[in-house]
Amino acid sequence: MNFKVDRGLLPVKIHFFFFFAALGPLLPQMNVFGRQLGVSPGVMGLVTAVLPLLWAAAKPIFGYVVDFWPNHRKLVFMLLIATMSGSYCGLWFLPMPEEPSIPEPLLESIYPLNDTIYLKKYEKSDDLIDRFNCHWNCTTDKKFIVYLSNATYINTMYIDGVVTNTTCSLLHMDLDSVREGDVTCIPGSDCNLLCYEETIGLLNESARNMSSLKTGLDVSDDVIKMADVEVEGSFYLTVTFWAFVILMCLGTVAFNVANCIGDAVCFDVLGSDRGSRYGSQRAWGTVGYGVTALLGGWLVDVYSGTYKDFTPAFIIAIVATAVDLTSCRALTLPSLSSPDDAGKALRDVLKIPRVVVFIVFAVVAGTFDSFIIYYMFWFLEELAEQTGSMAQIKLIEGVVVAAESFIGELLFFFFSGKIIKKWGYGTTMTFALFCYGLRMVMISLIQHPWHLVFIESIMQGPTYALCYSTIVGYAAHVAPEGYSATVQGIVAGMDDGVGFALGSLVGGQLYSRLGGRGAFRLLSVVAVLAAGTHAFLFNSVTKRAAAHKERQPTSLEEGEKMLAMQSDAIYRDTVVPIDDKTHS
Repeated sequence: MNFKVDRGLLPVKIHFFFFFAALGPLLPQMNVFGRQLGVSPGVMGLVTAVLPLLWAAAKPIFGYVVDFWPNHRKLVFMLLIATMSGSYCGLWFLPMPEEPSIPEPLLESIYPLNDTIYLKKYEKSDDLIDRFNCHWNCTTDKKFIVYLSNATYINTMYIDGVVTNTTCSLLHMDLDSVREGDVTCIPGSDCNLLCYEETIGLLNESARNMSSLKTGLDVSDDVIKMADVEVEGSFYLTVTFWAFVILMCLGTVAFNVANCIGDAVCFDVLGSDRGSRYGSQRAWGTVGYGVTALLGGWLVDVYSGTYKDFTPAFIIAIVATAVDLTSCRALTLPSLSSPDDAGKALRDVLKIPRVVVFIVFAVVAGTFDSFIIYYMFWFLEELAEQTGSMAQIKLIEGVVVAAESFIGELLFFFFSGKIIKKWGYGTTMTFALFCYGLRMVMISLIQHPWHLVFIESIMQGPTYALCYSTIVGYAAHVAPEGYSATVQGIVAGMDDGVGFALGSLVGGQLYSRLGGRGAFRLLSVVAVLAAGTHAFLFNSVTKRAAAHKERQPTSLEEGEKMLAMQSDAIYRDTVVPIDDKTHS
């Protein structure tokens, strides 16, 4: 087989590979990086909800600038790439919280009991007894607080509060008798009392779980919540938190604008006759993203302990960015003229009903993408904590991204042109929305972090890769001449701008209220409903447009009105300039 490489498209392939290679070890980790800093899911949702609004405004603005000053496209493009990597790598210098020390294992002592136990009220004047946290080894009942002496056999327990005839049952013993105010209890047969001093228990239990303090010390929920708010409030006023927010904003906005302009540049290089080859160029970005995500995740796990050190990820990003900027200098962009119709053709396109419906559901798709991108790994790390897989979590996340890239995205990016050509943009979009619903319900069912690898390897392609190719392809299809970057900016700004903002804000609140499983299941139902609604609306406006065309045969099809009309006549009008040579 003769394998031929188009040398003219080689710089485009190299750019896509190293542009996304710089993002592979960092972009999937942004939210969990914030989680390690101490950011809660709700606050992260608010932060990531603001970001898409910023790049939703920046994309059309930069696209318009690039379209009206096409000679400066390459410079603007390279500056955005440098800003992106510089901001993300600036997170390298943020101080991470110290890794919490692992509490010493709690040692319990067995206290021998007499056949009957006297219960008395604890008096603070008695210095010969100590406070203990105890439970019975023969039951699964909760622990309780008692005061015991250092006698060889325990025949008396002291408690806080008044002793009544129901106190025995509170301590999980049977009532024996009540005589002259003295209450005696009978312990369960073959039961041993296991206790540790309460002062030791306080230190160990507070390090493990705040809720256990509530059991031992009868601390109310309001007190715990007030303590949490005070700790969180002080963190959100620190320089570390705001530096994280600012750097994440700059890097993410620059990435999204550069990605959008990169798509427009790719379509400019391909030209109208080779536009269907966009997916095979973009697939190289998928390869780069998968390689560095896997490599970075593995190196971070090797390089660090329970608290992850992202130094290897930052180094990979810096090297990939340097190569990407070098490849961008080699890009040969076609000469384009600035549009001179003051945006009339652009406004006409945005009034077409099918275009409006498509853009609205691009926002819906962006909402699902946003929630998956920002909260899938958050859910995965919580699952890793429950299953004892935290030591391998960055490797697992790297394998997930690699599976997404090498199996799902690579396949669907390469064949997206053929799928869209056969099904059309509307049907392809409906299929992608339905697959989002299937993907999210499958994520909600996993019981171990490794299970996500199989799901993402299958579902990333028909959701993200196919949906993204459909959106950028449709934007290029309807863009008037001279407005390629502007239309890409508008459509992409609605998809991963407004859509990402909704996904971050609503997703963060859903995650806080319903948990990971509940939020994924609810959004999966919304995705299936969105697929059905899109199919109905897109078909309705398409039939209406076809009926309108039959009534007005001279009207032009959507997209054709933006193309220059060429006559098939043999003899065409010729305009000859009049000068001295014409009369000679």
